[in-house]
Amino acid sequence: MRLGVTEHRVRLGAEEYRVLSVRGLRRALCFDSEHWLSLWVDRGAAAELAAAWLLAARSPRSLVHLPLRRRDERPVGVALPEPHRARDLLLLHHSLQFPASRWKEVRARAGKAGSQHTVEFRRADFPLPHDRGVPDAHHAEFRDRLRLSTAADTLVLSGSALPFADAAADFLDLADTGLGPGPHPGGHVCAELHPGSGLLEPSMPLMHVEYRAEWEPVPRDA
Repeated sequence: MRLGVTEHRVRLGAEEYRVLSVRGLRRALCFDSEHWLSLWVDRGAAAELAAAWLLAARSPRSLVHLPLRRRDERPVGVALPEPHRARDLLLLHHSLQFPASRWKEVRARAGKAGSQHTVEFRRADFPLPHDRGVPDAHHAEFRDRLRLSTAADTLVLSGSALPFADAAADFLDLADTGLGPGPHPGGHVCAELHPGSGLLEPSMPLMHVEYRAEWEPVPRDA
């Protein structure tokens, strides 16, 4: 599995940030629905989403940016929320202690230039079901949970490698489900990051990622 990224180096004062902006994700949308976070993806975007989250798990010194706000296509039959609720994603390791309030300036300084790379993952790089149980995840002392903040139309998710890799495996399963019509053509197929897993901060809302096979151009006045 290959993931295209553009690398940027951005300096703010004494700090330098490495930003990895994911290319592709052609048929992917992310919206903040106030009560939960909604993403729609086709099969290819589900696989790229999985690879991007695994990249975040393996790149603790980088900011992994998924630009999802301005898209040319949308799922057929989906009533999208208000445009101002469209969101990008920014994934980062909590050890960076990156203030979300800096993201707007970092993104602006990154611009469009940068060095392009291709990151490759094997299926074996993703956690298997028997590797994903975390006995201590529900204990108060557990510190590896994903935390959410919002800045500059971006959902900023910070945590350890564990929840990023765990979610990546779920998204890869979703891509596999989207190989064909499956046993329930036209049915609802999704992956969810649920607070009940113990890997999300209790205050973080449900993240719902839905597979949609059919997409259409976004009207210019939408």
